[in-house]
Amino acid sequence: MSPPNGRLLVRRGGHSITRQIPKPIVLVDSREQMPFDFTRFSNWIGGERCQALKVGDYSVEGMEEILILERKSLTDLITTLMQYRPRFFQACEKMTQYRWRALLVEASYEDIKSVYGEELNTKAHPNAVSGTLDALEARFGIPVIYTSRHRSLAAEKAASWLSKHFTYWHLEQAGLGRVLIEGDL
Repeated sequence: MSPPNGRLLVRRGGHSITRQIPKPIVLVDSREQMPFDFTRFSNWIGGERCQALKVGDYSVEGMEEILILERKSLTDLITTLMQYRPRFFQACEKMTQYRWRALLVEASYEDIKSVYGEELNTKAHPNAVSGTLDALEARFGIPVIYTSRHRSLAAEKAASWLSKHFTYWHLEQAGLGRVLIEGDL
């Protein structure tokens, strides 16, 4: 299914103020080897800019010190957890300094828990990988967002997550409260 083509609705006093909310500019870490293309999500994202981030792969202009999203493909995740674990946990420790942080995995939980085929070229056990992700979330408070091995769906989830965090933050900064539509909890 295609991503929504409408903007995120924001209402105050029964009237839409959506057009008063700017679309976020996504910051893509300059070291990101296979960055998502956010230009296809013009309903949510105002643009993208490449720059070095302190940690993680994506942030939003103006939120560089409070929001970070780390992205891992299934292959990269397994390799990182099994071979570069200390370095990755150091990066996770740095991510704890951000108010909003998450690890977006380009795989479903079912993919994580399935026997890894030859294309992944690993002897890692699915329980070791899933257990490590649970431990990472418990230790560092970094939510793990399982998406899909279909890159377009993973990119859509990243765009949605970034744009929603930006919108709530923008509303909060403007003194309009952290709700999209009055009556939301």
